[in-house]
Amino acid sequence: MTALFNPDSANPVVKISTANKKSFLLGQTFLGASLLFALNDASAATFNLPKATDGLIDNGMGKPVYVRAKQEESLIDIAVKHLLGQEEIVRANKGVDRWLPGEDTEVRIPSSYLLPDAPRQGIVINLPEYRLYYYPPGKGKVISYSVGIGRVDWKTPLGVTKVVGKVKNPTWTPPPSIKAEHLAKGDPLPDVWPAGADNPLGLFAFRLGIPGYLLHSTNKPQGVGMQVSHGCMRLYPKDIEQMFPIVGVGTQVNIINQPVKIGWSNGQLYVESHPNLEGEETSYQQRLDIALNLIEKASVSRPVSVNGEALRTALEESNGLPTVISNADFVPVDTENLDANIPSYETEGKVSRSQIEKELQEEEMQEREFRNSPFPKY
Repeated sequence: MTALFNPDSANPVVKISTANKKSFLLGQTFLGASLLFALNDASAATFNLPKATDGLIDNGMGKPVYVRAKQEESLIDIAVKHLLGQEEIVRANKGVDRWLPGEDTEVRIPSSYLLPDAPRQGIVINLPEYRLYYYPPGKGKVISYSVGIGRVDWKTPLGVTKVVGKVKNPTWTPPPSIKAEHLAKGDPLPDVWPAGADNPLGLFAFRLGIPGYLLHSTNKPQGVGMQVSHGCMRLYPKDIEQMFPIVGVGTQVNIINQPVKIGWSNGQLYVESHPNLEGEETSYQQRLDIALNLIEKASVSRPVSVNGEALRTALEESNGLPTVISNADFVPVDTENLDANIPSYETEGKVSRSQIEKELQEEEMQEREFRNSPFPKY
């Protein structure tokens, strides 16, 4: 695939061409109106499953959802109250102080997500967004929970596995490596940590087919939604208590790494971008290439005109919020008479490789001049 993107033009255009696909144009954004109210935590995790060709799930009635911070309440306090991850709420509220937002400050509560590009079955865990999706068989629903994952030196493994066991009130036998780490910090661990509310595994745990890895509760809910564990995945006690009776042994678990997601909803194309995991940082151009590949895949059966500025902003900000990137006034072309119906700048795809590489290099230089790094660090 080839891609040309001029972020400084008045009407940014991305031209994508392959041997068997037509080019398409990128144009203007759409922003929904805001909605201010308190979420009901008990129902916040369950969504109606969209049709197979769509990917957006939404509990905010299609509008942003906000709550007002109380005096001396941190974003982390609000995240725990609404069963959201730390990184998730911070990303969605750039410019708001993490530790002291201030009384009556409006805080965005993420309430919509694009489903990961993975089979809609069993459990899917997308590490960069610190989020789990569970598809109860035959229910037409998807249930989503925040998760904490392995830190950079104890990465959570990728791949397809399954639930091989369920344990209520688990004990914890720390492996030698973790015992040694704690001992070096002057915090020795017992050979066996007894079951109970203060157990690091919490009161519920799922054993996975990957030896040594669990999906479990936690006695430190403030760490949910962060890259802080020794590889296991942690859920809020309330969430895993809900999951425990409905997820059976043998359920497939698919652990993936998709920082950029693309999906349709009601004829509009969305992008959802998250920062890469620590230690896996990429340049803006790499993220753009990933997004363009996904847009190309999503447009196989639906010609699309996408707003280049909206796409660029979403990739740069990586706030984890689904953003509309398709133009509402786009009219699909007659593919039977392609040359007669598409303006010449849309069909222009026969450019030399050297010209493409030159434009990409110029864009990267412009990005470096505009900011110190290709995209914000968190």
